[in-house]
Amino acid sequence: MSDRASDPLSVTGLGLVTPLGPNAEATWSRLVKGERAIRPVTLFDAAGQRASFAAEVRDVDLPAGPRDVTAAWSRTSAMAMSAAGEAMRMAGLTAGLRSTRRIGLVVGGTTGGMFETERLLARLHAEPGCREVLADMLSHPLTATGDRLDERLGPFCRVRTLSSACSSGANALIVAAGWLLSGEVDAVVAGGSDGLCRLTLTGFNAIAAIDPEPCRPFDRKRRGTTLGEGAGFLVLERESSARARGATPVAELAGWALGSESHHITNPDPDGAVVAALIGRALDRSGLTPADVDYVNAHGTGTIANDRMEAVALARALGGEIGRVPVSSSKGQIGHTLGAAGAIEAAITALVVARRTIVPTGGLDEPDPALELLHVPHVGREVPRVRAALSNAFGFGGMDTVLVFAEPSRERRGGLRPSSAAPRGLNVAEEQTAAGAAVVVTGAAVFGPCGRLGADECADLPERRFDAGAVVDADGFLDAARARRLDRAACLGAVAVEHALNDSKAPRDGVGVVLGSSFGSVDGCAAFMHRIFQKGPRSASPAEFPNLVPSAAVGHVSIYGGLNGPAFGTADLATSGESAVVQAWQLVSGGEAVRVVGGSAEPRGDIAERVLSGLFDGIDAPVRSVAARADVAAAVLLEAEEAARARGGRILARVEQVLEWRADRALSLAALRAPRAARRSEVVQARVTPSGEQLVAETAWRGCPRVACAPALGESDALGAVAVAVAAGRIATGRIDEALVLGVAQGRGYAIVLAAV
Repeated sequence: MSDRASDPLSVTGLGLVTPLGPNAEATWSRLVKGERAIRPVTLFDAAGQRASFAAEVRDVDLPAGPRDVTAAWSRTSAMAMSAAGEAMRMAGLTAGLRSTRRIGLVVGGTTGGMFETERLLARLHAEPGCREVLADMLSHPLTATGDRLDERLGPFCRVRTLSSACSSGANALIVAAGWLLSGEVDAVVAGGSDGLCRLTLTGFNAIAAIDPEPCRPFDRKRRGTTLGEGAGFLVLERESSARARGATPVAELAGWALGSESHHITNPDPDGAVVAALIGRALDRSGLTPADVDYVNAHGTGTIANDRMEAVALARALGGEIGRVPVSSSKGQIGHTLGAAGAIEAAITALVVARRTIVPTGGLDEPDPALELLHVPHVGREVPRVRAALSNAFGFGGMDTVLVFAEPSRERRGGLRPSSAAPRGLNVAEEQTAAGAAVVVTGAAVFGPCGRLGADECADLPERRFDAGAVVDADGFLDAARARRLDRAACLGAVAVEHALNDSKAPRDGVGVVLGSSFGSVDGCAAFMHRIFQKGPRSASPAEFPNLVPSAAVGHVSIYGGLNGPAFGTADLATSGESAVVQAWQLVSGGEAVRVVGGSAEPRGDIAERVLSGLFDGIDAPVRSVAARADVAAAVLLEAEEAARARGGRILARVEQVLEWRADRALSLAALRAPRAARRSEVVQARVTPSGEQLVAETAWRGCPRVACAPALGESDALGAVAVAVAAGRIATGRIDEALVLGVAQGRGYAIVLAAV
């Protein structure tokens, strides 16, 4: 194990914006007292809703300034800035310190700027030719929050935006932990933010998941959840680094685990086996046992199915300790804050450890006797010590996460252990040479106007031309019974992921999925909101709503393929495909999984093409104007080389270096390795543009031939993933020996070097 792996990860700052208060202290004070912030909705007209209680954050101030500045801000972004800023101040990450340290940012969420843009989406659906509202869509993308934080609190050396529905905020912390353990950053600001909106209130009502009264987690009379909003961010850094600069750790992020149930897009698997296994893995990673756990902050939504499953899982995981360990849910006081919930509740759990005070479950009057848990009703209570605590977060699609927080500087059995999923390796960019550390590509696929291609067929894709406007029919490649709930993006993604896995002949147990999407189901959201505004909330379709969550395609793909490894979506505008592949590589190289599929699925969308791509894609205008958009999906299977060789699998290419950047482009490019002498080398890109050519000219790869994917398929934000599949295919078939896959858009950049084994 490397020295970094035995250096504990400390929480040195945290910030909260919740319905109970505008900061961590105000929230904590009211939380411990058992106060509830659930009231009738006032943010918008909730007439006609089956249930209209929610937990709203009062007095969210959007930054003042010119219209083009304020239009880029949403409630989600404003709450995130407040919470992240508080966390950074608490950690002492001042402007001067930020200039000398590599600080990353990870943001989880689901709603983005939906509250500000849902009326505009409805109008764009009804009036396709409308142009006057275009600038008002600046706050819409999920990436907007990270961009606003980078502008106001950064610059950050790298930024990741991810979504796994209600576990998004918790998974942001796991991504941050991976960056720290690899040594790629010195500190990370990580968390989640989500604002309340009509779409989520209507959608959760449509699937009958909301209690007509304020929610009552674990109560005998519980009937559903209550939605809330807010933001939570934590600063993570290695303990040695924190103490060297005089920072005081609040708690330690001692362990974690994430995985998929592969069961149902909205309903949890009732046997709780996956959650129980994740708890066991998280504790094992921390070097702890159930006997060390003194508190559980439960996901505790208040729905019949979730609370029952979670109680079963806790009993299975904690065994005989279940009667000793107090369990509570914060959602009875602040509501279910969706993509922010995992981060807000992680911050609360860290405070429970630090302040030795157990917080209560609001609304719990009659504990369900079928749930054999030790509850904390009404008010919090002080305890002598909280050695370790669990924080659970579960998302649509069964994307589940467990975090373990512990007292700082405690005695541990062997320090922070690597994940049991795979042997941990060193970071590739830092001369990855340790045994078992390498990551290889063992499967690749592209699906779109070209049909369905495997790795070998991808090799000559750039030399061919296809009709971008052609109808891409996924039905012939999918099992109709299993695919009946899949929307267009999920169908495209399922075909590509399935073919990449079949191409690799790899076992499926433990396989993870990361899919990138620049804007999510924007056309679907527009149609959904248009119907609501025209016909009322009760016209909402319960079948459509789950597909509108940004991570829906990932959940569907994991369920369709029976994949139970880590799963979430990434968003990074026109480089979303590259970001997903890089994140998949990070999960494998960091030991979170042996195999992870990375890719992107982008259906052709009217609003994305007419409105959002022009505002956000960062592609040079002359290039964008001549390329028609197409339905495209691509996937590559990243696998630990040691595992691939052990099973005798075919290796298409080795991942030799991965770089990503925001503020430090020059520094990152300086670290990019040069092409090897006497090797056939290419630069493979989504598209060749003047700005991309300028970037290549700054590297040692400037003299290498260029290969572009856009001319063959048409324009798509999935082309970054296509480029990786094409590069792997060209290496595997012997056309070239190595390739640089380069993706750039609006200040964000990715470089992936693949080479023959």
